Amino acid sequence: MTDPRVAVGIVNYGDYRHLPACLDSVKRQTLPPERIIVLDNHSYADKIGPIGRAYPGVQILSMQDNLGYGGGANHIIREADRHEDILLLNPDVVLDHRYLEELVRVIESTPGAGVTGGKLLLDDSPVASELCGDASPILDSTGHVIFRTRRVIDRGHGEPDVDQYDRPEEIFSVCGAAVLYRRSMLEDVRIDGEYFDEDFFAYKEDIDICWRAQLFGWTALYHPAATARHLRGWRRGENRRRVPWLRKYHSLKNHYLMMIKNELPALLRRDCLSILGLGVCAMAYVSLAEPALWRSVLDLKQYWPRARHKRDIIMARRRASSDQIGRWFV
Repeated sequence: MTDPRVAVGIVNYGDYRHLPACLDSVKRQTLPPERIIVLDNHSYADKIGPIGRAYPGVQILSMQDNLGYGGGANHIIREADRHEDILLLNPDVVLDHRYLEELVRVIESTPGAGVTGGKLLLDDSPVASELCGDASPILDSTGHVIFRTRRVIDRGHGEPDVDQYDRPEEIFSVCGAAVLYRRSMLEDVRIDGEYFDEDFFAYKEDIDICWRAQLFGWTALYHPAATARHLRGWRRGENRRRVPWLRKYHSLKNHYLMMIKNELPALLRRDCLSILGLGVCAMAYVSLAEPALWRSVLDLKQYWPRARHKRDIIMARRRASSDQIGRWFV
């Protein structure tokens, strides 16, 4: 029997190879969602058509343009407007059969929880074998950690999974590859009709929405009983020159957009030297190694008015204190 409260949404952009495995894992859930929506950015009929025919119960939204992750996710959330919980997935994620049931149970039993995610493992057997043989799977993400520099990383990424992150707990932010959002939280943090900030286009929008939710008094939960495998295209520690230029462009741009919108003055004063230190190092690297990325910084000028407008709304509606937010910056 399906759960009428829950919808699953997948934002796809050209990843038709992994999408069927993702859909199969959703279909096998012990708590099947009432609705499954695939939004296919810059859609190709000859690619998405066979998938739609193979999965007749899945709603396919074919977009002529590429809306990015944020625009695609917002479209799904609006489409699933009568569902109380929404699980958003990347198409290269394969869920354990209890993933959705575990997350729904924990979010429904925890007042004030607005977002939750499970333990993500790297779905890359060559990497796993090289690092640990057959001993342990390799972690992809157990939530985000944010430092006083405002650098954000996936906690545990690249580590062997030896039960070091097997305790359920509050975290700062949940990796957007496989995350469950409570509808009431999404409506609370919505700004000018947008849940995710569409100026981000792609990358770090999952961190931004969780930062905003924390400011509004919601909590994020890590629930390790829910597990999934994620085929990540790039991993921390690899040669940055292998990372696609657009990913680096949006990641750097969005790092500063997050701070413009969400930073609290008291915490900015407390951590200014750490933030400045990272900024100087980042700009030195860009100047010496990848000067084309200066465009990320220069383009902030066009986003500045909208970011400041959103900041005014966020600060006017903020419910959390500086101490409550500051505890996350390690």
